[in-house]
Amino acid sequence: MTIAAPQPPDGTSRHPLQSAVLRLAADAAGLLERAARSTGDGREPDEPEGYTPEDAVVPPELAEAVRTEAARVRGGAAVLVVVGEKKRGKSSLINALVGRPGLLPVEVDVATGVHLVVRHAAETQAVAFLEDDAAGHPIPVAAIGEYAALDPLSQEPYRHDVRHVEVGVPSSLLASGLVLIDTPGVGGLVSGHARITMATLARADALVFVVNGQSELTASELRFLERATERITEVVFVLTQTDKYGRWEEVLERNRRLLAEHAARYAHAPWFAVSSRAKEDADLAAAAGDGDDPVAAQRLGLSGFPPLLDALTDRIAARSTELRLENCLHTVTSAVAPLAAAQERRLRSLQQDPALQEEVQRRRDALRALQGEDAAWRRTLTRSSRDLERRLRLGFQRNVNDLRQLAEEKMAASPPAVLAAELPRDLQAGVEAIWLDLDTAARRGTAELAAAMEQVCGGTADGEPGAELALTRPRRLEALPAVVHSDDMNGGVLGFVERVMPAWGAGGLAAGITMLFTASVVAPLAAGFGMVALLSGRRKRRQEMARARGDAIRYTNRLIAELTTEIPPQISSSVEEITDRLAEQLTERLAAQRVALEEELALHQKHLSTASEQLARERERTRRRVDSLNDLLARSRDLSARLDSPAEREPQ
Repeated sequence: MTIAAPQPPDGTSRHPLQSAVLRLAADAAGLLERAARSTGDGREPDEPEGYTPEDAVVPPELAEAVRTEAARVRGGAAVLVVVGEKKRGKSSLINALVGRPGLLPVEVDVATGVHLVVRHAAETQAVAFLEDDAAGHPIPVAAIGEYAALDPLSQEPYRHDVRHVEVGVPSSLLASGLVLIDTPGVGGLVSGHARITMATLARADALVFVVNGQSELTASELRFLERATERITEVVFVLTQTDKYGRWEEVLERNRRLLAEHAARYAHAPWFAVSSRAKEDADLAAAAGDGDDPVAAQRLGLSGFPPLLDALTDRIAARSTELRLENCLHTVTSAVAPLAAAQERRLRSLQQDPALQEEVQRRRDALRALQGEDAAWRRTLTRSSRDLERRLRLGFQRNVNDLRQLAEEKMAASPPAVLAAELPRDLQAGVEAIWLDLDTAARRGTAELAAAMEQVCGGTADGEPGAELALTRPRRLEALPAVVHSDDMNGGVLGFVERVMPAWGAGGLAAGITMLFTASVVAPLAAGFGMVALLSGRRKRRQEMARARGDAIRYTNRLIAELTTEIPPQISSSVEEITDRLAEQLTERLAAQRVALEEELALHQKHLSTASEQLARERERTRRRVDSLNDLLARSRDLSARLDSPAEREPQ
């Protein structure tokens, strides 16, 4: 059982460039398929023996990727995938977008193991797809968390047999032609969750990348964004939890600068700052009113959602066909361009270009220098890793100091009952914040370290080292210690006597003074007993406060002792591990590229020693391939430019 997806309002119309894009995709897929069938020496199966091998055998999945993308052009509702690190508010954002508070449990945003598909439906419903039940079966909406989430303590799925969950809900946004997919929080690109998220992106027409107002984009997020958008051209950035973080505007500006510096492709992508909580309040107020409630309208405006909803409707839902055409062209270009570059280098070699040999030799010599045991990058790596460890330890200690200050302020300002109830909760939340901050700082630091190594190595290694520091939470911190309450000594007869006896003197004094001014016996007795009760009550409250503060101090000290005992060694061992892994990866990549350059140089030298007339046929064949590939790229660029032209946007 599946929840039917709506067709967009213009779902049956054809874009004026659709036929041209599909012809281009068919031509590109055919060429890529023929290249994939080529033999190791660069010949088509029916061609005679040549002289030189291809620079690289074309993977057969490239042609399939282009054909799959072309087939998506005729699809229905636009698929919008929501991605981001864990605890960024993705599920709360989706709930707010569809106007259904509590639809997706917010804890699923923290720890979900599968993806959630949210479609338009006449009535709210949910369907779980299990490993042994591909057709799916209905489940209560309240059970979505049970089917999709991980246990917060064990980090194991509540259910191991769930593939994904689909949710149907009446929503004007979804009815406009959108399907939303909520992905697992990728928490520093945890490999399993990242694979799930990347798999969902194969179905996406557009991407919503979610961050929050606490901290700027990390290097791992930027890398993940680059991977995630290999075939997606439309990206919308949403900064959530503006009601929670007062300095979110500064974070937003830093994010814009980071994109401009490290991912220029997204420098002009739209950003929307929102508060899902304010949107939920607005929806609840609207539901309780008559639809014209000014309070609901005010809260909706403060939430920041109206511009986001308009953008999703206008930029994505109404442009689903155009987005798919753009994605198709992007996929064609991404598949063809590397092959064209490789064939052009091969053509230069077949043309016996002497400059090519000099280029390859320079790159090979540079790699030889980098492979030495005393290479500068190794010393830089050691020095930089030590600096990273110092920074992580310093940041951790500052956070611990802030946590201690928070506890001291709470102890100074809170009555015993409030202190006993709130301090453990506040401290445990503070520990979670410390861990998240440390984890973010560690990932950012190691990503910067990897980038620095690439720069020191002169960019000679293909790609960026994939090592990343993933701090493992110490087992003793998985379940924080409970508060130990001291015995209450104020109860019982002895406790009463202990409180009252010091007050008898003051009570007698009060009675004597009262007797001097009155002739009554009752008034002095009342004054005396009143003073005794007042002073004994004050003493009792002081004792309770002293006991509560003593318990709080002991709990705070124990918690901080656990932190300072367990986390610094974890920082040291993790930094050491990542340093070794980076060194190993760079060594392997440098060696692999040197081997490839040696082979290319030997091949080129062979071409130089071969009679030019013997290479003529292979040169002509390679030139035809280069021309064909460049023609495909030119057609793709032309169609992309025409898609950007307003004159081409009206469907026929």
